[in-house]
Amino acid sequence: MPVSRRLSKRARAWLDAFAYAVAVAVAVTSGALALGLATGGGFVRGKVLAFAAGWLLVGYATVRLWPTSVDDLDGPSVSSRGTRLEGLVRAVPPLRWIRLPAPPERVRVAGKVFLAGVVTLAGSLVMETAFGVV
Repeated sequence: MPVSRRLSKRARAWLDAFAYAVAVAVAVTSGALALGLATGGGFVRGKVLAFAAGWLLVGYATVRLWPTSVDDLDGPSVSSRGTRLEGLVRAVPPLRWIRLPAPPERVRVAGKVFLAGVVTLAGSLVMETAFGVV
C-alpha cells in the first residue's frame, strides 16, 4: 500500500478520534460548569469538577488500555460495533462526509476516552490561565 494511502487512513482515524474527544470533553466540561453553578460554587467549582472529571477519564481509559495478557500486545482487538456517542459524532459534519477506515485501523474507544480526558484537562487549564477562573 502506498505511503500516501496509509497516511490518509491514519489521518481519517485520528480525525474521528479527535472529534469524539472534543464532543466528550465539551459534554463533560459543560456538565461540570452547570453543576458548579447549580451548587453555588460558580465557575471555580465547575473548573475543579472538570479537572477531576478529566483525571477520571484518563484513569478509566488507562485501565481499559492496559493489556491483560501477552496476546494483547500483538495488536488491538477492535470490535466493529461503535457506541451511540460515536454514531452521533460521526453524523455531524465534516465527519459525516469522511469515509472512515475499517475498524481494525481506527483508534479504539479507550484511546478516544483517554484523548477526551486530556482535552478536558486542557479545557480546565484554559479556564484557569486564559479566563482567570482561579
